[in-house]
Amino acid sequence: MRAGAFFSALKNSLARKRYFFFTLAIVIVAYGIAVKRHTSPRPSAEKKSAVKTVTAVSEETDLDIIKRSIGEKKYLESEALLNDFLKGKHGKEDKYEARFMLAYVYLSLGQWRKAFTEFKLVATASPPHKRSPDATYMAAELLDEKFNDRAKAAEYYRRYVEKWPQGRLARRAMKKIVRD
Repeated sequence: MRAGAFFSALKNSLARKRYFFFTLAIVIVAYGIAVKRHTSPRPSAEKKSAVKTVTAVSEETDLDIIKRSIGEKKYLESEALLNDFLKGKHGKEDKYEARFMLAYVYLSLGQWRKAFTEFKLVATASPPHKRSPDATYMAAELLDEKFNDRAKAAEYYRRYVEKWPQGRLARRAMKKIVRD
């Protein structure tokens, strides 16, 4: 017998054995699933709620993923994700939320001008977004602390106090106005 014929026969033999074991594995798995399906009790209410929780977690939105990225202090990655998000088709609310998060990322990266621009866009949203009060105050803080433009900062503080007199930062804004 030639060496080539020997290896060819060995190869065919191994291929048949591989096919046999693969088929056997499929049969065992199928049998296990069938047995489990017919013998397992109905899922309890706890298991059903766990399944719903897992389903809810897997339905994470783009903004949730970006928030997690910001929480992990991956600011450059978050900046890229937010800029891509803003280019896509999303609702106004989501876009303003993304702009506010982008401003926060710019603050964390020390890019004050870009942060101010994003805060200003959220602050001047019409109708006001839920983040507009915080964005107005943060824009005023940037003008005051980083750009040393107290006159323009006072304008933003006044805007905050006029629009949201009961806001959580209204007292601080009033102190800043009185100081000037």
